[in-house]
Amino acid sequence: MDKKQILIITNTEKANKNLSQWISNNEAYELFFASSDERAIELCHQSRYDMAVIDNTDPDIKLKKLQAVLPILQKEVLLINHNGEVAEDLQRKIVAAFNKRKYDRIKRLMVLDSSKPVHQPSSLPPFSAN
Repeated sequence: MDKKQILIITNTEKANKNLSQWISNNEAYELFFASSDERAIELCHQSRYDMAVIDNTDPDIKLKKLQAVLPILQKEVLLINHNGEVAEDLQRKIVAAFNKRKYDRIKRLMVLDSSKPVHQPSSLPPFSAN
């Protein structure tokens, strides 16, 4: 199974120590880096990502801009805000976001699957133009 691709949007020179710790301990995901919001938008034009982790501790990164533009460029991208929490909490947020998307997808499939018409003897016959 392919590793999920995560775009980390942070200035690597000023990166939060908790985010840096999570990055260094990560083996489950394939990570890509953007040092600014503009670079993140460029990368989203070029490649598909499963998630974008936005470093809110960096005042140069425009969170609202990314929240508006990235979902337009990539409909399925998940956005996670890193507010300086420890690496374990960030990992929990990421796993929870992926699980929520998986459960929502399963729920949609179940609804689509259960929408098949059930024959009811008291219902009217289907419409016919003849």
